[in-house]
Amino acid sequence: PPRTAEAGAISGTIRLAPEFANRIPENAFLYMIARERADGGPPYLLKRVPLPPFPYTFTMGQADVGKMFGEGIVLAEIPAMYLIARIDQDGMAMPQTGDLEGTCLQNPIAGGDTGLELVIDRAY
Repeated sequence: PPRTAEAGAISGTIRLAPEFANRIPENAFLYMIARERADGGPPYLLKRVPLPPFPYTFTMGQADVGKMFGEGIVLAEIPAMYLIARIDQDGMAMPQTGDLEGTCLQNPIAGGDTGLELVIDRAY
């Protein structure tokens, strides 16, 4: 039988703005980060993957909850968070000159939201 989606998992598609198609550094990583506030703070969710082709379909679940929260955060119970995607050239989560970023068009989102859209359209 088909599997049911994980409770609270979020999913969607990340696109790259056409003007950045030739600005992606080799060996870059894609970070997907969901935080409590639009202006930052510790991540509720954090996922790092070797740079995929775009558009990229993603899913983030309970396994992606930030380790600093331990067992205390249940993704399905988060009422609001702000999701970004960053193409990072050095594999470290902090942004630096040359990194590319975009936000979720539906921000703020909640645990369990699907059909999310992010467009990477800004450079640091």
